Amino acid sequence: MIHIAITAGGTEEPIDGVRKITNMSSGSLGWHCLEALLANMHKQNRTDFEIHYIKAPKAITKQLDAKYQPHVNFVNVSDTQSVYNSVERLLDRVKIDLFIHSMAISDFAYAYSASIADLASELHQAFRENKDISTEEIEAILRDPKNKYSKEDKISSQKEILMGFKTTPKVISLIKKKNPETFLVGFKLVKSHDEEFLISEAEKLRKINRCDAVFANESSQLSEESHAGILMHLGKIVARPTGKREIAETIVNFAVNEILKNE
Repeated sequence: MIHIAITAGGTEEPIDGVRKITNMSSGSLGWHCLEALLANMHKQNRTDFEIHYIKAPKAITKQLDAKYQPHVNFVNVSDTQSVYNSVERLLDRVKIDLFIHSMAISDFAYAYSASIADLASELHQAFRENKDISTEEIEAILRDPKNKYSKEDKISSQKEILMGFKTTPKVISLIKKKNPETFLVGFKLVKSHDEEFLISEAEKLRKINRCDAVFANESSQLSEESHAGILMHLGKIVARPTGKREIAETIVNFAVNEILKNE
């Protein structure tokens, strides 16, 4: 049995009872990868596979052909922590042969909101009580002020506020730690830069997270048809696909070929 995982869409980090922070990812590349995998398996007349499709709330989802439905396990997630927890449970349960991590994961999660006036008052009081206050003590207040809004309530618009954010767990780092044999495809998006910089950033991602392949692209080339980038395998460029469908097919066909080499 071949087990494949795909993450798709953009995470949503709640701020209060009615607001969330998210990103512009539609999850379309992830869905194209799913379709390409189903087509690849069908072409090979294989039925011994399961695809675990981990999707964010607003990720594109279409109706699957009835013959494919038994092979796809949809996993709904919301914020980064829920993605991390779902991936960890999946990796503990089954051996994933191929992991395509195309989800746009938030690097920061909301921690608190506080009015500027209240936070200034708390810091002022702390300085009055201790003229030798340390940097660590100031940081402790900024991380968790006493007078902050409840996460469950709607933040008042009557006062100007400051928001605090904390770093999120790195989902991609978890994958190889749990299963070093998984063929891991990572994605690197940068703002407009030359190809040398793009390759350099992709290599950093690969080495830090032990990716087998990385698709690297820059933010000005993200449309459905003109989306372009480079697919790298172990530090070398192996393809330059254009358009989300071609990108997905290139990634899938290359990765499947790699994992089936030793079958």
